Amino acid sequence: MKNLQPSFYNSDHKQQTKLHKDHLLKYLIMFLVVTVSTLVIPTCGVLKSQAVTVGLLAGTTFAILDMSYPKRVYIDSFHSH
Repeated sequence: MKNLQPSFYNSDHKQQTKLHKDHLLKYLIMFLVVTVSTLVIPTCGVLKSQAVTVGLLAGTTFAILDMSYPKRVYIDSFHSH
């Protein structure tokens, strides 16, 4: 099967850096959304440090899952149903 993610094996440093910046932006957005929603949604008061901790936990979990189970694209029915 053709390699669909050449950036992991490519020696071009610029392409790898761009890939990592894109992923970092995804994780940062996840962190910010969870942190702000943890501060805003509950009716009881939540400390800022606790909201940041929840945001870091969510962002880190998202990053680990994204790295462990990346998207897979199958071409010409190499997958089984």
